[in-house]
Amino acid sequence: MRANFSLIASLIVSAFSFAPGAVAQTCAEAARFGELEVVPSTVAPGDSFTVHVDLTCAAQLGYLPTYMDYYIEVLTDNNGHEAPILLARRTYLLGGTGLSPADTFSAQLPYWFYFTGAQYSVVFVNSFAMNGTMNNSVITQGSISVPLNVTGI
Repeated sequence: MRANFSLIASLIVSAFSFAPGAVAQTCAEAARFGELEVVPSTVAPGDSFTVHVDLTCAAQLGYLPTYMDYYIEVLTDNNGHEAPILLARRTYLLGGTGLSPADTFSAQLPYWFYFTGAQYSVVFVNSFAMNGTMNNSVITQGSISVPLNVTGI
């Protein structure tokens, strides 16, 4: 009887380890729209930098993008003169088999009107399709951001 209990317990554990929700549980809820990285994070107008967003958790949690927009924004204490700057607008395309879902590109900090003391961020807007109340596709969005230190102003 003890062997049967062990066998049943191991089968139950195995079944749950292959359940789709089990993989998603390893993702933090904060990563549902992606995990954003900007390198280097200190730039001056005209400098190049790399933007990378890992979409593994977004895919696992059901938020894989249809469209991706990247902005430079002042998210707090905006004086009203710091409009968002569109860095890139991209359509998500999953690469070949076995690739982790991600998006990476190089950008250049535009020559623009930056303000000393403003706290700039790179903002990733993930526009994704969800089923509506009549099983229709509705595109909605969520966003994440990381700080960007703008120098040489």
